[in-house]
Amino acid sequence: MSVKAKRLINYHAEAMLDFLQTCVGTEYKIFPEVSLARICEQVNNLEYELRRFLFSSSSVDALIIDSDYNPCLVVEFQSFYHDSAKAKERDRKKAALLKLAGVPLIYSRIDNVKLLHLYSEDEAIIHNLFTGERREDAQA
Repeated sequence: MSVKAKRLINYHAEAMLDFLQTCVGTEYKIFPEVSLARICEQVNNLEYELRRFLFSSSSVDALIIDSDYNPCLVVEFQSFYHDSAKAKERDRKKAALLKLAGVPLIYSRIDNVKLLHLYSEDEAIIHNLFTGERREDAQA
């Protein structure tokens, strides 16, 4: 029996993390694949399903923190895997917990190979990865 180390993230996530780092600069740090329980602390009663989900193995794709290591923003990398009903329910629970904790959440999705969509409940930005059009809208 043997064990070997494996790559922590896929190449799509690596590209997204590199893009995010150029947006936030050196003032912030980005951590990939952080468990929700490391970001959100239960301080009073929580609905059973949310409490169960909080302490499951669920994680966020990218957590952006400030120089004091406080969570500033969560970015979820969306793909067609997130289009199923089960995935949407997991995303809903994740969003609910982050909202209760006061940590903003945005989603990113690359469509048709060159357009990056960054969106939240309130706003959407489309960034052209080839031309750089609207890149300034994605900066912190």
